[in-house]
Amino acid sequence: MRNPQRIQRSSRRARVPKQPKQARQYHSRKVVIDKIEFDSLTEAAYYKHLKKDPAVKDIEVQPVYQIIDSYEVTCKRCSGTGKRPSPKTGNPINCTLCNGKSKREKSGAIYTADFKVTYIDGYEEIIDVKGGPVTRDFPLRQKLFELKTGMELIVIRLKNKEWVRE
Repeated sequence: MRNPQRIQRSSRRARVPKQPKQARQYHSRKVVIDKIEFDSLTEAAYYKHLKKDPAVKDIEVQPVYQIIDSYEVTCKRCSGTGKRPSPKTGNPINCTLCNGKSKREKSGAIYTADFKVTYIDGYEEIIDVKGGPVTRDFPLRQKLFELKTGMELIVIRLKNKEWVRE
């Protein structure tokens, strides 16, 4: 027979575990202006700044660029043969990971800029607005974007109430 004190003690400990909160990397708020949702207040403020500029002809918000094309790799499960031994019989069967093709297709990578601005004279520039520190992967994404498109990625920050290009 169980000890009643032990049962009471264990029932007191039985608590519903709290769901862990997902930590946000930066404390940015989403903002809606002109029916467009921006990722941060800084980005929205720069959009307002661009709208006031008479030299700006068109503003495209969050344009997407393919910086790494999709590619194929040798299947790790079947080592590129397309067949693998059956776990039950040991006979060769088609690899389910690569579907017997011996190669797997991996998706590439995309980069989403904040703005693509077209000026009246036809000049276009791609802009990324930063309100805080850059992520570790941003310099690599910036270089891949510039390599792929041949255009310079302009990084803008708000410093002392002025927009500064970096």
